[in-house]
Parts: sequence; C-alpha cells; structure tokens
Amino acid sequence: MDDKNIVSLYVARDQNAIAESDKKYGAFCHSISMNIVNNRQDAEECVNDTWLGAWNSIPPHLPASLRTYLAKLTRRISINKWKASRRAKRNPDLIIAFSELEDCIPAPEDTDEVVLCELIDRFLSTEDTTDRLLFIGRYWYNRAVGDMAAYYGLTTNAVSGRLKRMRQRLHKFLEKEGYGL
Repeated sequence: MDDKNIVSLYVARDQNAIAESDKKYGAFCHSISMNIVNNRQDAEECVNDTWLGAWNSIPPHLPASLRTYLAKLTRRISINKWKASRRAKRNPDLIIAFSELEDCIPAPEDTDEVVLCELIDRFLSTEDTTDRLLFIGRYWYNRAVGDMAAYYGLTTNAVSGRLKRMRQRLHKFLEKEGYGL
C-alpha cells in the first residue's frame, strides 16, 4: 500500500493504518530505535509508541513523506527513552555520536532549531553523496563508524576522517551564517 493510502487510513481513523504502517515501515523504525536504545524490548516499545504517536497526530498533521514522519517520531521517542534510562544503562555509541557534534553545533537554548535544521540541510546539499550519507548515517541514524565503513567499502579511519572534516566544514559554515559557538 502506498503512503497516501496509509495516511488516508489514519485520517479515516481506520485501525488498519497501524497494521499497514507496521508492515511497510516496522523494520525501518525498529532499526532506528535499536541504534539509539540498544535494547530489543525498548526498541519494540518505541516503535509501538511511534504507531500511537502517528495515530494521535494524523490528522491534523498530514505528512508529505510518511517514511520521514515515522522516522522522526521513532527517533524522538527513542532518544527520550534513552535519556530516561541512561542513568541506569548507558549507550556509549550514542554519547560519542552526540559529543562529536558538540564542537560545531550551538547549544539548543542558543538557537532557533528550524533555522539550524535549514542551515544543516543547505550545508549537506553542498557535500558529495557519500559524505552526506555518512553524516546522516552517523548523526541521524546513529550508525557505527565500522558498519558504515564496511557498507561503503572504506576503512574505519577513512570514515572517521571524512566525518571529522565534515564537522569542521559544518562549523565554519555555521559561523559564516552567524551560528558560531
């Protein structure tokens, strides 16, 4: 079933919307959540909360891209789950990924998130495809550097170096746009 039909099911308050969402995007959302919470049960809970979040927010919100909308819900729910449980059990990969960006992205209270997202989108549009995919894979999907290196046929050092140079370019780009640290 295509995304427009699934969104129509949500709008019509048809419970098949959840089943169709799960059938089409369940594995995708589970992968996003697992990369963040690193626990199968917590990931399942986050994905179930994603379906509830979609049910409660469609309508009034009508997403242009259901895949992106569900990914965003899953990611936000999973990060909140991770934050709630981080005192008891830490996910060092997530801490490392977030700390890598600390030197180039201003603190949330100092920025307009929408403007910052638009600037990052503009920056990424200037990067080559592989670098853009590495950046998104690392900082949006929280993929491990080693996994991305294997997937793209690169060494882990090459991926780490590319990400470091991208963070430096992003930092300069944001400073030029008035978002310096």
